[in-house]
Amino acid sequence: MKKSVEILGLPIISITEGRELGSSKSLLIDAQNGSVAALIIEDEDWFRGVKLLPYDSVIAIGDDAITITNSENILKLAEATDYEPLLNQNVRVIGTKAITKAGSIQGVVSEIVIGESGKIAKCTIATENETDTKDIAAEQISIFGKQVTIIDCELPEEAQLAQKKTKSAAPVKPVAPVEQKPVEEVPAPAPAPVESPAEAKEAAPEEKTRG
Repeated sequence: MKKSVEILGLPIISITEGRELGSSKSLLIDAQNGSVAALIIEDEDWFRGVKLLPYDSVIAIGDDAITITNSENILKLAEATDYEPLLNQNVRVIGTKAITKAGSIQGVVSEIVIGESGKIAKCTIATENETDTKDIAAEQISIFGKQVTIIDCELPEEAQLAQKKTKSAAPVKPVAPVEQKPVEEVPAPAPAPVESPAEAKEAAPEEKTRG
């Protein structure tokens, strides 16, 4: 996957002709399908009109160049009638406001990430003060408009962040049992000696004889 900033400005190279055919100037967005339909090419004959490179004609997008088979892959405007409606719509995506269906502005789309097939995989949304960015998956986007991008719900990252916090919370360590010292046994007091009846009789005082 590539960010748009990693695609724009790259030279277009024909691998069969060994020629540089211009450079990618901008993306032609197919808003209905949420994809890049073509690359708009700028070359030395730019004043003669728009030239398009259909995205499905791209062989590869490398770090330093975009490769195609030959110069015939690049279409002049007269040859690209199928793309005219998209040119008229002129949907850019980047720079549009990201708004939920509930009418809550989440920020501005600052970047798009494009998959190998040309599908927009996700959008990066910059918050109003531009101090934070959040990624929105294409599945969460319902409409790519000219002025606004409509997302289905509040930013899913908020829920994901809460889940991540829950998952990353340190597990509660089991409390080690307090070691109890053994209680020293106190010997029971020895039982008092039991007197025999004879001893009890001798110990009792003699009764006075009543007169």
